[in-house]
Amino acid sequence: FEPRSFLKAFPDAHSDTVFAVDFSRDGKWLASGAADKFVKVHDVESGKLVRSLEGHTHHVLGVTFKADGSRIASAGADNAIKIWNVETGEQHRTIQNYSKQVTAIHFIGTSDNAVSGSGDKSVKFHRANDGGNYRSFGGATDYVYSVAATRDEALVIAGGEDGVLRVWNGTNGQS
Repeated sequence: FEPRSFLKAFPDAHSDTVFAVDFSRDGKWLASGAADKFVKVHDVESGKLVRSLEGHTHHVLGVTFKADGSRIASAGADNAIKIWNVETGEQHRTIQNYSKQVTAIHFIGTSDNAVSGSGDKSVKFHRANDGGNYRSFGGATDYVYSVAATRDEALVIAGGEDGVLRVWNGTNGQS
């Protein structure tokens, strides 16, 4: 293992703690979410701010690019997921079926579907285009902080406050 050299800084990217980052699949853009309630998109090459997405009313705890780069989903301490149009910066949708902070969000494969985790112990699949919650995964006993799903949605994994990694069958929701 050889240490790498520091490549670039994005000074003043946010005015408070950064909680989440994600690269667009092509590596052109970097999305970040922070305690300042903003999702920001920067051009990786130049470091310039491309979009500043405002709409969360509390910390932004998770960000994810859709595979084609057209949308960003953000997860917030305001108990909501927001779906953004990357090109225009406009908010496309708000998904609000959580009783506590949404702590993690990831688009799945190349689809419009996303997996989320929340402080209310929930792990859910959503469709970004209509906000529909089409599958929920039970069994978490405390805050969920991290989620992921395979590209084909066959497996879902989540981890959280209790230190347990839980794996579900993504097609039927069984543990």
